[in-house]
Amino acid sequence: MNPEILSLLSDEELKILAEKMNIYFPEGLERIFLIEEIIDAYEDDTSDKTFSHDAPDHLEEKKLAGTGFIPGRLEDISIPDYYNETYINAIVRDPLWIFAFWDIAESTQQKYIGEAETSRFFLRITEATGFEPSFSYDIAVNFDDRKWYINVPYAKRSYRIDLCIAKCHKARVLARSNIVRMPSQYLDISSKLPQVTRSLLVLSGSEELHLIEPKEENSLRIMTMEGE
Repeated sequence: MNPEILSLLSDEELKILAEKMNIYFPEGLERIFLIEEIIDAYEDDTSDKTFSHDAPDHLEEKKLAGTGFIPGRLEDISIPDYYNETYINAIVRDPLWIFAFWDIAESTQQKYIGEAETSRFFLRITEATGFEPSFSYDIAVNFDDRKWYINVPYAKRSYRIDLCIAKCHKARVLARSNIVRMPSQYLDISSKLPQVTRSLLVLSGSEELHLIEPKEENSLRIMTMEGE
């Protein structure tokens, strides 16, 4: 039995549990001693019993311990590897990298698989500013690719990823990702911070680290073929 779970119960719930376990306790007994009595009674009881995997007592034991598994609930559950949908999702890895993963539905694959040799697939990374035009750049991917790590040029900005196919100088967006906001690369100690916070930063030794704010542009930016 897990003492941490018992500590989350109210005094009244502890008393009800003790009564169900046939534990005698005097009126006004402090909760810490009541918890100890429950644990001792539980350990004495389990030392004399052997529970089967499907017995009601065994299930109750597992619930109280907080580490139980109820058989028969997950036996027939399986997670499919493929949902037959065309989509792309984006997840922030760190201030300058995005992890994108996508899939293409069977109907879309059948439509373009015969054109794979004459078409090209690519990811278009666009800064999501809410205003047009905004800058973008492309990363070529293969038809069989389903994930990619993307290096972005600036931190603290928002981006979206489009999964595209191009043929005869015409591009079509197959799927568009969620918009992700990149975090900052450095600790931004603002003068507007509360004095208590600034004092804690000073006591932590942050001023002795001599942190230098990085340049805004990322030199590792992945350029397009035209940019190279």
